[in-house]
Amino acid sequence: MDVSIERKKPRLLKRNLLLVLAALVIISATYYLWYLGQADMSVDANTLVFDEVKRGKFTVSVRGTGVLVPDNIEWLSASVEGTLVKRAVKPGHSVKKGDLIVELNNPRLIQQLAEAQWELAALEAELTAADVALASSLQQQKSNLLNAQLDYETSELEFTARADLIKTGAVSRLDYNRTRLAMDQSQQRLQTHQQQLGKMEESLIAQRNAHKARLNQHKQRVAIIQQQVNDLRIEASMDSVVLELPLVSGQRVMMGDNIAKLAQQDSLIAELQIPELNIREVAVGQRVVIDTRNNKIEGKVARVDPAVINGNVQVDVVLTQALPDDARPDLSVDGEIKITEIADTLYVARPLFVQSQSETLLYKLSDDGHFFERVAVRLGQGSANHIEIIEGLLPGDNIIISDPTRFSSYEKLRIN
Repeated sequence: MDVSIERKKPRLLKRNLLLVLAALVIISATYYLWYLGQADMSVDANTLVFDEVKRGKFTVSVRGTGVLVPDNIEWLSASVEGTLVKRAVKPGHSVKKGDLIVELNNPRLIQQLAEAQWELAALEAELTAADVALASSLQQQKSNLLNAQLDYETSELEFTARADLIKTGAVSRLDYNRTRLAMDQSQQRLQTHQQQLGKMEESLIAQRNAHKARLNQHKQRVAIIQQQVNDLRIEASMDSVVLELPLVSGQRVMMGDNIAKLAQQDSLIAELQIPELNIREVAVGQRVVIDTRNNKIEGKVARVDPAVINGNVQVDVVLTQALPDDARPDLSVDGEIKITEIADTLYVARPLFVQSQSETLLYKLSDDGHFFERVAVRLGQGSANHIEIIEGLLPGDNIIISDPTRFSSYEKLRIN
C-alpha cells in the first residue's frame, strides 16, 4: 500500500503544473487580445515623427526664398545711331560716373558737325560785317544831325541879330523875313534828322536782334549736332556695377537701343516669395532677417505686392544693415519675416497640413507610452517651423507631427 501511494504524488504534481501553465497561457492570451483591442491600428515607432509641447517665448514668423536685387537700376540707351567700335568694360566691372562704357562711330554725323561749324563761322563773319555797316550808317546819320543842329543854331543867332537891327532900320524887312525863313527851314531839317536818327536806331536794334536770332539758331543747331557727336561716347551715369552689356563690337546700334544695364551695388533690396497662405499676417514695417548662407542681414518689409503669382506673393525688403562682402545682385537668399513675439505660450513643432488659427485633430501619446490617442486641438498663430497651442494639449505632451494620412481615420494607435 505504501508503495502505491508514493507513486501517485508525482502524477498529481505534474497535473497541477500543467493546469497552472494552461491558466497562464489563457491569461496571457486574454490580456494580449484585450491589449490589441485597445487600439484601432498598430504603427511602428520608427515610421513616425513626434515632438513635445513646450511653454515659453514664441516668435511668429513667415519664411520665404528670394534674391537680392538692386534698388537703383538704370539702362543706358543710344540717343544716336552708330556702329559700336569699342567696349570699355564687361559685365561685372565697377564704374564711376562719367567712365566710358562703349564708343560708337557715325562718320555722317561727324561730317554734319564740321559743315555746321563752317556755316556758323561764315555767318558770324557776315553778321559782323553787317553790324559794321549799320554802325557806319548810324554814325553818318549822327553826323548829319550834328550839322543840322549847327545850321539851326547859326540861323537862330542871325535871326536874333536882325530882329534887333530891324527896329533901328539898319536891316530891311525883306532880309529880316529871309533870315526868319532860313531859321524855320533849319529847324525843320533838324527835326527831320532827329526823326531819321530815331528810326535808324530802331532799325539798327531790330536788325541786330534779327542777326542775333539767326546766329543763336545756328549755334543751337551746332550744339545739337555736337551733343549727338558727344553721345557717341556712352558713359556711366552713376557709380555702379555693369550688370548687362548685350552688344558686340561692329554691331549696328539704332536710336533707343539698350546699351548697358547699371546698378548701384551698395543699394540692394531683397525680393522674397511668400506662399499666399501665409501672406495675410505680413505687413509693411515688420522686421526681417535675410540669410545669404554666409551672413545674416537685418531688414524690414517695404512693400507687399497686391497680386498672387504662381501661388506666391512678392514682398520687398529694404536692408537696414551694411551689406556683407558676399552680397551682390541676383544672389539667392532666404528670408524670415518676424510677425510678432508672444512672451509666454504653449507651442510645438508644426505638424504637417495644419493651418494657423484653426481647429484640428492630433494624435497625443498616452501616459503609459503605448498608444497615440486622437484629441481635438485649437491652434493659434504659426511660424515657419512651430505653431501655438491654444487648447487641447499641455506642456510635456508628445504628438505626432509627421504625415497622418495613412491612419487619420483611426481614433487610437498602438506603438510597436
